[in-house]
Amino acid sequence: MGETVRFTSEVVLTGETFQESGRIEYSGRGAVHFVTVGTGYLGPSPLPETQWGAVIWRVTGGDGAFQDASGYITSNFTVSAGGEVVDNHYVRLVLP
Repeated sequence: MGETVRFTSEVVLTGETFQESGRIEYSGRGAVHFVTVGTGYLGPSPLPETQWGAVIWRVTGGDGAFQDASGYITSNFTVSAGGEVVDNHYVRLVLP
């Protein structure tokens, strides 16, 4: 059985740019909290009925196993016209 990850965030979209803050919870082990570095981008892609984008988040802390975590997460994603999201993350995390 795989790990369950729950992602929640608040996004403020302004044209093709956005600001975001939220948390990523890992199977009850704890969560990391994050905010956007600068602005994220979401715009048209060459794929039909699909948008794509990218954002960098700064990890501002966490709880559980991720208490006092710091680091960065990069997200590169696509969003279909039907609302399907494919989101790939690269994480550089430091735990005390």
